[in-house]
Amino acid sequence: MAVKDSLRKRNAQKNHNSTARIAQLEGRLEGVVSLLQSLAKAPESSTSLREALDDENAADQGPPMIATPNSSPSIITGTNEDSVAASGSGAPLPPSFEDPTTAQSPPSEPSTEEAETYLGIFRTHMLRYLAFVYIPPNVTASQLRRERPFLFRAILAVTTPTVQDKMVRGQELKRIIAQTALLENQSSIDLLLGLLTYIAWSYDSFLTRSGSLSRLIVLAISLVGDLRLNKPVPPDVHMIGPFTPGFEGCYGDTNQETGQRYLERQRAVLGCFLLSSIVSSYFAQVDPMRWTPQMEEGLHALSVNKACPTDEVFAFQVRLQLLAQRSIHIRDQRQEDSTLIAPSTTATPLPASIYVRSFHSQLQELRASLSPDLAQDGVLIAHMHYIELCINETLHTANSNEPLLATPGKSGSSNMTGFERLECLWRSVNAIKSWLDIFFTLPSITLSSLSFLLRAQLARCLVVLYRLSTLEDPSWDRQAVRSTVDLLLVLDRVADKLEIGSREIGEQSSDEVFIQFSRVIRTFRGWASTKIAPEEPAVEPTWSYAGTTPNVGYGMMDSNPMMMMDIGSERWFEEFLGGSR
Repeated sequence: MAVKDSLRKRNAQKNHNSTARIAQLEGRLEGVVSLLQSLAKAPESSTSLREALDDENAADQGPPMIATPNSSPSIITGTNEDSVAASGSGAPLPPSFEDPTTAQSPPSEPSTEEAETYLGIFRTHMLRYLAFVYIPPNVTASQLRRERPFLFRAILAVTTPTVQDKMVRGQELKRIIAQTALLENQSSIDLLLGLLTYIAWSYDSFLTRSGSLSRLIVLAISLVGDLRLNKPVPPDVHMIGPFTPGFEGCYGDTNQETGQRYLERQRAVLGCFLLSSIVSSYFAQVDPMRWTPQMEEGLHALSVNKACPTDEVFAFQVRLQLLAQRSIHIRDQRQEDSTLIAPSTTATPLPASIYVRSFHSQLQELRASLSPDLAQDGVLIAHMHYIELCINETLHTANSNEPLLATPGKSGSSNMTGFERLECLWRSVNAIKSWLDIFFTLPSITLSSLSFLLRAQLARCLVVLYRLSTLEDPSWDRQAVRSTVDLLLVLDRVADKLEIGSREIGEQSSDEVFIQFSRVIRTFRGWASTKIAPEEPAVEPTWSYAGTTPNVGYGMMDSNPMMMMDIGSERWFEEFLGGSR
């Protein structure tokens, strides 16, 4: 009897537990159904999901966010191809893979008018500085949302005006990237273009104080390889899949590409190369994308394409950055060779000056090839001055410990003369001055449209100018540097310009992007002044800045570095603003 009572109690407990579990599961199912119903109302939900949840209203719902291979021709490329997953099938973008009870609610979807405004800002003002995607003027926001849903989300993330919305939309975008590219193993030109857009115009690394762009660019390079945009399938491929009848995988038939689709893919892969080069140089965390013959062919195709008004400028930007990347490769190789314990004696390395002369000659050839219209493009000319700075640092960096007049080949010095080192540093001074001359002529309101490419150039110019202004060497005239381009005056003008731009674009709170930028610059200015011998008399510069007015910034901005943050050392600003290069 005792055993039976015990069994009855145990069975009763099981029944109770089962009932509780059923109730719990029913509650969870209700929550899932509610969630699916809310997703069905979202524009990005698939038609099948809407029909499954609400047959009566299925006919009234819109099309899926990602076009399938059977959809109508693309408004972007004029083909039926749109989004191909690595697994061989397309799928709608997931709104989020995070627990809905803990996820931060994204901003409300923009109205039709707002969406058109954001698209207009991106197409007219932002793409002019880095046009790795072409959106025809007749394409509406609703059309782009259907054809390129992830690109559309990325455009919203970089054009939304407030810093809070930028961060929330950016977080949501990165959730979708993780879900789509990593968990679902999808690859598409839409995902790549959206990812490049976010890398190019987001302020993620500044707002989050992290090198997140390095991870994102590595993912973009992975997508390029997955889509075979940079090189064809190798003839000695070792995978079994391509030899299996009916295998499709991620290797599409590129011979069937139309002209517009081909150009779209070439812009994407070249944009990935350009951004990977600048992100690699800025953060020094990842290697840039390798240049391939197939990319050279695509670059030529864009250079001669007259149908798209931005292709010529973009192709020229890529050629400039390719030259910079080659100079960086030579510099890094020389630095690695100098640290070898037992350097090879079988071959004598070429003098660095030979590489520099070759790079300068190539830069002059590019300059001479500019069309009359491109020769008037200030941002493009500034890019050339930045490339000259990169070339000069191939020979001798401003933070090198090597004495300027060290004897070549002795005491560990490099194989160049002291005159060559001095000439190199003065070329850097003049290149920075020329770059800043152009930067200060840009209207302040355009600062919000500048890509990461331009922001990284500004950072490097400021960091190298600081090093040149504080370089301690008997043969180096720091006073002459200040007479040519005064770092403290430059930082004042940069902060003023950022604050003017902040007001012109309507920033209100103190945590907005350009107000924060200005605060950092003024902090650095106050700290740098203690390093540049403030007891010396002020030096009257031999050049002036157009486009800004001194002392027009916010009164709240304090130049005392300790009032803002504890910088601690020179290394802080170099890592925060200028990377490690």
